[in-house]
Parts: sequence; C-alpha cells; structure tokens
Amino acid sequence: MPIALQPYTIRFHVFNKKQAEEAYRKMYELGFKGLENGFGRANGLTIEEEKELLAKYDLTVCDVYAEISRPDDAMRLAESFGTKYICVGTIPGGMMMTSDGFYAYCEQLNEQAKPFAEAGYKLSYHNHSQEFRNFTNLNGKAGLQIMIEETDPNGVAFVLDTFWASAAGADPAQWIRKLKGRINLVHFKDYAIDDSASDIGMERIPFRFAEVGMGNVNWQAVTEACRESGVEWYCVEQDLTRGNAFDSLKISVDYMKNVLKL
Repeated sequence: MPIALQPYTIRFHVFNKKQAEEAYRKMYELGFKGLENGFGRANGLTIEEEKELLAKYDLTVCDVYAEISRPDDAMRLAESFGTKYICVGTIPGGMMMTSDGFYAYCEQLNEQAKPFAEAGYKLSYHNHSQEFRNFTNLNGKAGLQIMIEETDPNGVAFVLDTFWASAAGADPAQWIRKLKGRINLVHFKDYAIDDSASDIGMERIPFRFAEVGMGNVNWQAVTEACRESGVEWYCVEQDLTRGNAFDSLKISVDYMKNVLKL
C-alpha cells in the first residue's frame, strides 16, 4: 500500500505558496504517494493551484478535513480532490466520559453520516486515547468497541492512530483487525518511552513522539494487520520532532520501505 503524510507533521515548515511547493517537492523525493487534506490552501493556494502541484509531484489526497455541519461544502471539497473520505473530529469532551456519552455520540454520528452516505462518501473517525476507556458498567467494553458496534458501516469509517492506541495501553494491531473492512487509513506514529527522561518512576511513563521504527510500537504486527484488514494508506504522522521534520520523515519512510517492505 502507498505511504502518505499527515501534514500536521510539517506545520512549522510551510507558511506560504513557495514553501508549499517546496514541501510537495520534498515529499515526492522522499517517496510519498499521498497526503491527508493537502496543506497549500491554508497557505495561500487556491484549490486549483494545489491540484496542479499534486499532479506535478504525483501525489494523491487520501481524505479531507471539513466542517460536516455543512455537508454540501464538505462533499464539494472531497470531490475536488477525488476522495470519498471526510475526516471527523474527536468525540466531544463531555461525551467521552461515560458509556452513555459514547452511545449518544454514535447516534449523532450516524445522523450526520446520512447525507454523505447517500452521495457515496464516508465520514472517517480518527481516534486519540479516550476511545480506549474501559467502562465497568459494560464489563470493560471500550469506547471504540461501542463505536464499531453502533455506527453504520455504510456511512462511518475509521482512521486508527497507533500512537494514541499505544498511549492508552491498547494493541494497535488488534484494533486494526477489529476494524477490518471499515478502516481506510492508519496513522503510522511511533510511541517511544523516552530514553532521555529523568523521571523513570514506575507510576509514570515518560513518552515522546518518535520516527517510525524508533519507538516501542510493534510495526511488523501493525503492518500485517493492515494488510489483512483492507487498509488503503499508511500515513506517517509525528506530532513533534526533535530536529527538522523532513529529516524525521526520511527516517520513517526509509524504515517503512526497507524494513517493513512497503
């Protein structure tokens, strides 16, 4: 499967049209085939200008971020970039605290998804750590399991973030398999127990965002699960880097190609 980029990784490198094109050129040289959402529009490019750059550097937009309360606008944006996936923000803070909140959110999400599904699009929900809350009133069932069971497969898909699953103590590969057939993209984001941290007490785990292969995620298991589950894109994301973001991206892509054979 092709390797994509979550542009949040390079947010400190792109602020205008010239830098946007330079970023696309570097992505092409590193071997990326796609990205989420694009980033030129936030930095002065029109949609048409950005599409020209995408074509020039042989890149595909694999999903878009849009305001789903305006479905027509969101679908026009997705159509302009040739994707059927529209990303959804995280479950609201109050809802994430209880199982009742998760059930209510699923009802809400199903309603929001209806106009998109009717037009051939899917809402794509991206997890953080709170979806792995285990609810004692449901014999330990996790919030994400509620979402899998209660959302409409015809309208709702998922993006699995390996870092936040790991931070929650969950097994990313296991959850990727649970999402089989409903998961279009996985964020390849490594979770590293920080070797430079001074606080090493048992009660706290000092972690950091790391390049793919430089942390504690079992990437062979994740990759195998992705292949079994119909994942369409392997998407690199690193929220924070300790140096130049493009240097970190090269480490991640090289590991994915040379070790994981992607």
